[in-house]
Amino acid sequence: MQNLEQLHKMNAHLKEAFTRIKPICDMVMVNPSPEHITAFAALVGELKMEIIQELQQYMLFPFITHLQSKEMETKYEMQRLLIDSMREVLQRVCVTSFEMCMKIEMGLLSLVFEKPKPGMIADVPEELKLSVMQCLTVLMLHIDQPTRVKMLENQVPLLAQAVFVSVHLAKLEKLRSLRLAAITCLCAHTGCHPQQTDARGLVPDPAIETAVLGLLACILPGVLAALQDVAMSDNPGHAVVVAALNATHRVLCLTMHNKHLATKETITADDFVAMLAEKAKPSNDVSKESIRDSRLGAIIAARDYHSLAEFIRSGRDQTDPPRRERKIPKQKKNRNQNANQKNVNYMERLGSYERTPNTSQNAAKAPRDIPKRTSEWYTMAGDKLAIVIKSLIPLVSHEHFKVRKELAILCYRIISECSATMQPSLPMSLDVLISLCHDSYQEVSDYCEAALKAQFSNPERETMDSLCENFFATINCLPRIMNNIDENRKLSALNLIAGYLTILCDGGRPQRLTSLLTASDGFDRVCDALLATADMYTDLSLLARPAGGDITGLSSCELSGPCPWRRLRHLSPAGGQQLQGLLASFGAAECAELMLDRLLELFHERRSCDLIYIINYLGSGPDSNPDLARRIISVYITEDVWYQPLEVQSGEKPLSADETLDESVYNPRAWTRDSVPGLFEGAIETRFTDISSTLPRVRLEPNTCVTLGHARRNLTMSCLLTEGLGLMALRLGPDYQHYLLKTLCLLLERVGSRYPPLRSSGLIALQHVAAATDASDVTDLIGRNADYFTSQVTGRLKKAWNTQSALQILSVVMEYSDVTILDYLYGIVEDVLVQSCDQYYEKNLYSYLQVFLTFINCIRKWFLTEETVKRKESHALEIDVLKDVIEFAHNKEEVERLLTSRELEEETGRSVEEMYREDLQRREEELLDYDDTVTQEAAPLPQHVRVTITILKRCVHFVSYKRRDEALVAMETLERGLVLLRGHDDQLLPLVHQLWEPLAVRLQHEPPLARQALRLLALLADLAGEFVRDRVVKDVLPRVCSLLRSCSRRSVLADAGSSYRLTASYSLQRSALEALGPLAANVGLRAATLQDALKAGALYLHNNQPKPLQLLAVKFFKDMLEYDYGSSWQFLRRLANNKLQLTPPACRFVSLQTVTGSPYESTDPHYDNNIKLIFYVHK
Repeated sequence: MQNLEQLHKMNAHLKEAFTRIKPICDMVMVNPSPEHITAFAALVGELKMEIIQELQQYMLFPFITHLQSKEMETKYEMQRLLIDSMREVLQRVCVTSFEMCMKIEMGLLSLVFEKPKPGMIADVPEELKLSVMQCLTVLMLHIDQPTRVKMLENQVPLLAQAVFVSVHLAKLEKLRSLRLAAITCLCAHTGCHPQQTDARGLVPDPAIETAVLGLLACILPGVLAALQDVAMSDNPGHAVVVAALNATHRVLCLTMHNKHLATKETITADDFVAMLAEKAKPSNDVSKESIRDSRLGAIIAARDYHSLAEFIRSGRDQTDPPRRERKIPKQKKNRNQNANQKNVNYMERLGSYERTPNTSQNAAKAPRDIPKRTSEWYTMAGDKLAIVIKSLIPLVSHEHFKVRKELAILCYRIISECSATMQPSLPMSLDVLISLCHDSYQEVSDYCEAALKAQFSNPERETMDSLCENFFATINCLPRIMNNIDENRKLSALNLIAGYLTILCDGGRPQRLTSLLTASDGFDRVCDALLATADMYTDLSLLARPAGGDITGLSSCELSGPCPWRRLRHLSPAGGQQLQGLLASFGAAECAELMLDRLLELFHERRSCDLIYIINYLGSGPDSNPDLARRIISVYITEDVWYQPLEVQSGEKPLSADETLDESVYNPRAWTRDSVPGLFEGAIETRFTDISSTLPRVRLEPNTCVTLGHARRNLTMSCLLTEGLGLMALRLGPDYQHYLLKTLCLLLERVGSRYPPLRSSGLIALQHVAAATDASDVTDLIGRNADYFTSQVTGRLKKAWNTQSALQILSVVMEYSDVTILDYLYGIVEDVLVQSCDQYYEKNLYSYLQVFLTFINCIRKWFLTEETVKRKESHALEIDVLKDVIEFAHNKEEVERLLTSRELEEETGRSVEEMYREDLQRREEELLDYDDTVTQEAAPLPQHVRVTITILKRCVHFVSYKRRDEALVAMETLERGLVLLRGHDDQLLPLVHQLWEPLAVRLQHEPPLARQALRLLALLADLAGEFVRDRVVKDVLPRVCSLLRSCSRRSVLADAGSSYRLTASYSLQRSALEALGPLAANVGLRAATLQDALKAGALYLHNNQPKPLQLLAVKFFKDMLEYDYGSSWQFLRRLANNKLQLTPPACRFVSLQTVTGSPYESTDPHYDNNIKLIFYVHK
């Protein structure tokens, strides 16, 4: 009764719904307008799903009819509305009518399929195509199981057409939403949509699964090839590529799953007989082989195994009849069945497809070419699909991480689900997973690591053998990959090798990598590949040497920044970091010592920078054996390895009178000196040979290079060796204390080098050593070992061959120490001062001067207090103009008041005569009085001042030295040290007097020397202005003004891109403008000399001059306004040359007149902006 009531109630609701839907369906049928279709869609949203399920055919009938109508062929918008409304119904029902499903499917496909068009896609709007794809997807997802099975079994051509249209829309269209909908439609038609499969991607219903596999077996190669084109095309985004890869592994793993391949664990005799029976099928061939096969067939048909064994053993025809013959009863077959059976046998022999008999009722509509998925078919399909997988491998370097993860999912599913059916694709899939284990995105790397862990938890021997082959294949291809321009491909190859090492270097002993590399020439192949990868790129700029400067300014570098001596030719900085991680993995392997042996052998054969780079990061890995670092340190600190010549050999100069008076009698360059090693320290045996003017020397100069390329290679090698010591120190940590005294002086020599890259590498290594020995910084490290350094420097200074090393160490120790070791330094510096006076040590003069400069910098850092310079306060323009006049008037009134005797007597209370007599008496007493006090001696100078004075006196002699670099360092030392003598005029002025003449001469020399001399002259004017005023006016100012006038013509229109800005003349111009203002102000220029300076500076107020020079000129006039406002203001007034009226303020002292001409605006537009800027800055 309840069922009847529910049915009656349902019929009541159905009738009510039918009465509501019928008028709208009729209107849609008669007049399919947008309003009627919108009303239909709104009503569908209001009805219950049970009602729509019952009325689905009635509701869909108008839409199916209109889609098949000829009148709607060109009404694309109306077709789209009809399809969208149809989709609203389909997504709420389960389609049970096979006929209606076929009508909808064919009707929708006819809208977008047109055979003559390119790709067989109709030329209709993209919106209509999108609606068709979405509706077809909803249709395939909402049909019941019998309809789906029937459709998959009997309508393979129609489904193949739908798949063809979908995949071509995804391939050819541009609209991203349409391409994604097309890929989703393809998945729905092939039965691999997420709603049609379980969590593993398999079809749960066996009947549907069998039908889907039959469909996919027919269209698998074409579908995957088209999806490959979609995934590999140049897509602007990643969504389409991800969807194509997702569809690929769904279709692929559904069809090629291992469970579909029927395999037998054991082979019986019947299997062997069946194979031979298949081979012995009768044919029309009458050759001897065919006769023999027919005989064999008779034996097999009789199941006579004894005769079969004798036939095989004898290898000849058996003439005797078989002993037992079993007659097989003949089955009655019709003509068609015989033909089909013959076809089956033929196709099976070819390893192709078998025609399956049709047992369904719709035999006429059933497909006739469904292939049989035999083992041969899977083998053939696996070979063809390997081409598709190979084409997808480049996506491993795709820029978006979702694409890389989807590719990893595809590869893992192939390995885990299709390992038996897709064996040719297994190595490629494994390579992808290994490569992505080191992906930059953790989501991708974690997935791949988990996949590999699951795969290699208990690997088979065949899998590991294949892995080893792939490892060597990748190693062999690495040099070719490094020569490619694709950076992502290079990084992927390095990740792949790192992944191989992770798998091969397992926890077991011996490791698989050890047995792999020792079994053949594995170490040689790995070393060659690493050398090709670590090919170094060196630049000639490494050999550039600054003329002077302190160690900090030239040696400090950012540790995180790229180092110029560590630039790789084929890899970016990111690739270099990956290579360093790869080398660290090799260092952590069990066979690292064997590999280091091979690398050191190669290093002794060829001193290569690439080898040092590899050895550094092989031995400094966090998990490497500490013995590797100890062995590397022992090799690096060997004298013939550590000390490499860096200077390029220059041609010999002609003999001078200091070397020989008569070359025919004695030529000092015709002999060589050989040292015999093995004697006690400091002793050498010298042999003088070939003392003749006719036998020149044939060997190279010691410690020199033949070419710049050789010097550049040696400098790079020295930097890598220095950096290697620091890396080994970090690896050893506290254990490095045993090597500290052996290597510390070597590193300090590097920091004191003249080459900035060598200094930087030495500083980095020192910081690593400080970190390894628990020192807070380099200063703390040097402070702990001050006694050792002092002993080393003192001992080396006494040996001529170690003087250069001692000076370099001393410079660094002074720079990175504090005032506590000052007492140690005084004695050492005094020894250096004594040696610098000896002509025998002249070759080390630059090092001596560098020591002096470093010592002066240390003294400045420890003792010099910065003086606060009080600048004059800027006044308003009116006050500055009337200041002198008002002060003059006020003083004049005061004098007149005081000269009036009456007023003076009233103020003082005494007469003028009395005051005059008092003045006379006071003068007489002063003449009779004498000073009997003892003059106290001046306090002794501090020790650091006395040493500074001695150094400066020594440097004065080298200002006019013949070599430029030494002269520049000497002038820089004077510039830094003279400031320390401020307040000690008795010592300062004699030095200024001695220094003036060589400095004035240096103004006539090359621009670098003249520029440094100008800076030093400006400092002298600041320290001893009155003392050098006449000399500046006579010797310096004319030269500076002449220089500015001559160079102003060459710098016109020299904009930012002009080559003139790179010349030494431009630098000298800037220095001259910078020095002109301090010179004029400090020596107190007046009158004509001041006007000359103002005229020279005014040339650079022109806007055609370079912008930096204009700004310097503006600053110069600003300084001049502060120094002498009246003269500068009047000069600018004449330069402006305008007729503006300046009205003076009211004044009660004097009567002021209106001034014609203003300095604030110029009639010449070339000067106007800079003149305005002068006063804006001044205010």
